[in-house]
Amino acid sequence: MNIGSVIKYYRTKNNMTQLQLADGICSISHLSKIESNTYTPHESTIEALLAKMGVHWSKEIDKHNRLQRQLSDFIDCLLHYDLENTRRLFKQLEQENDYLQSTDLVNQFELYKFRFYVLEADQVQAEAQKKLLERLQGSFTAPEKWLYQFFQAIYYSMLNKNGKALGFLDLLDQGIQSIPQKFEGEYYYQKARLLILLDRFEVSAYYAELAVQFYQLHYNYIRLLHAQLLLAMNYTRRNLLVQASGIYTVLTRNAQLTGQTELYHKTVYNYVELLMEKGEALQAYEMLQDIRQSIPKETDFYKAVLLSKIEAAIEAGIDPAHLIEEVRKLIRKPEDEHFEIYVNYFEKRNFSQPDLMSYSEEKMFPFFRKNGYIKESKKIAADLVEYYQQQKEWEKANFYRSYHNRNGGELL
Repeated sequence: MNIGSVIKYYRTKNNMTQLQLADGICSISHLSKIESNTYTPHESTIEALLAKMGVHWSKEIDKHNRLQRQLSDFIDCLLHYDLENTRRLFKQLEQENDYLQSTDLVNQFELYKFRFYVLEADQVQAEAQKKLLERLQGSFTAPEKWLYQFFQAIYYSMLNKNGKALGFLDLLDQGIQSIPQKFEGEYYYQKARLLILLDRFEVSAYYAELAVQFYQLHYNYIRLLHAQLLLAMNYTRRNLLVQASGIYTVLTRNAQLTGQTELYHKTVYNYVELLMEKGEALQAYEMLQDIRQSIPKETDFYKAVLLSKIEAAIEAGIDPAHLIEEVRKLIRKPEDEHFEIYVNYFEKRNFSQPDLMSYSEEKMFPFFRKNGYIKESKKIAADLVEYYQQQKEWEKANFYRSYHNRNGGELL
């Protein structure tokens, strides 16, 4: 406990000068050294300085211990994805923000504030917190430096800069001995998640399995479900459909039983990809219909569900016109270009194949490739390979085949 910082906190709060506080107790230079934590005073001096401000030393120790417990609980809730209690504890800690700045808990508190803002996808607050941490990092311990790097990786992933995010995680491999033990599973999970976004399935599966093992061992059941979802997605992309189907069956049940509504929706959304691979478009359409009703319409996830539902409707022989119209009404900002491109694509499927392929090549493929949508760009590349083979345009067919067969820089 940085008692000097606590004394300075209360002196400032009481609008007292160093001269006023030190009078009758110690010299001003002595007090200055105490407040800068360069000198540890005798306990009687501490008690006298605090008593002059109406503060009791024993109560300060109790307060420090209470805040330490609250911060520890906040961290555990973050790690276990207990969102309700995470938000509750954050509000309580924020009310003590000024006092926490005077304690030895300040670095931890500021680091986990950064993680909280990223969890909440609050880009403005996260950016401000990142700048604050840049100024504090000179005082970080080895584990705190590790966490700062780790949280930056998650931050850049929030910004959809997945390559940069993975770069931060790769650098952490060199300092793995500094990892706080509680974060081992989270490190494996985040690395698996980023690798699957970059279509690097083999190594992603390795880290996802490590995450599953860690979460099972430490009874972190919510995060275990998240790691299992990564594995199911991974198996689907690698065409291991039986294994993926088995995981999805368990996941859909357990997500509902544990009341993880958001996770259940994401599980169904990804399960649909497997069903489409198996040619079960009608079941995919019906599952999306079930979850659509309970997803907030103002979210990007709702629009993504509608796009999947349009694709399933087309494959199942259902007229998707009303769904296409609904997506068009929801497109309101520049960031929605991804959805607009897909809506145009689905509409063009009713016209000639050359027009559709021209749109895919000139608009969709460049957009997806430029913005890091690897799965989408590979899917378009596969369609273009088939089309140009039919047209016997071998050079173009080989170009798109080469792109399609490259797995995040690792050849399949």
